[in-house]
Amino acid sequence: MVNSNFDIDSIENADVYDSEGAKIGSVGQVYIDAQTQEPEFVTVNIGLFGSRETFIPFGATNFSPEGLRVPFSKAYIKDAPNIDVDGHLSAEEEQRLWDYYSSGHGTGRHGTEAGGPGVGTQTSDADNMVAHEERLKVDTEQREAGQVRLRKRVRTENQSIEVPVQREELVVEREQVDPNSAEARPGGAIDDANHEDEVVTLREERPVVEKETVATEKVNIGKRTVQETETVSGEVRKEQIDVEGDAEPGAKH
Repeated sequence: MVNSNFDIDSIENADVYDSEGAKIGSVGQVYIDAQTQEPEFVTVNIGLFGSRETFIPFGATNFSPEGLRVPFSKAYIKDAPNIDVDGHLSAEEEQRLWDYYSSGHGTGRHGTEAGGPGVGTQTSDADNMVAHEERLKVDTEQREAGQVRLRKRVRTENQSIEVPVQREELVVEREQVDPNSAEARPGGAIDDANHEDEVVTLREERPVVEKETVATEKVNIGKRTVQETETVSGEVRKEQIDVEGDAEPGAKH
């Protein structure tokens, strides 16, 4: 373990090795307890080109000339709570770290109790500058996109239907009397008496039009969710640190 007389500046940028002896990154910052002023956590730069800093309990580390050794695997350290490295830990963030490392490895806590003022960053005397950049943070919100209303209206149109009908026609047939028939024998007298006319009635069919209402269509309406992708863009700013002066990095004076 690191003793209380240990010089924090001596581990700046030191290599960090996991429980299997593999290098996992380098020391980033040391966070001290606001009350005791004792080291509480140390951050390790891991990931591609040290793009991420992860917290490790300072009391669990062991310093040697080769670097800082920790009793955790790289995978376990990468799964630690994701907390912004902003120079200060809240009591809630601090408790999350202790809960994580205490649950699996029995790491004891030395220093600030839960609900205390938290821990801060211990800086060294070395000159440094931190570059920051802005990143787009996109979320979604629901809003009304439109309304649909069902309404019926009456439309009038002409409809033609062919209907078969029947009608009676008058048929008149005239025949010549056979001279050899009884009707052709002479001696018949002309009857001058009045006779009633024979009436023949003709009939015909005509279409009778009525209306009836029948169901022809049913419309169902509902909603469904469609997943799609939209591209958003915006301007972000990024700080870039330029080194100016006559001295070159690594030059001897």
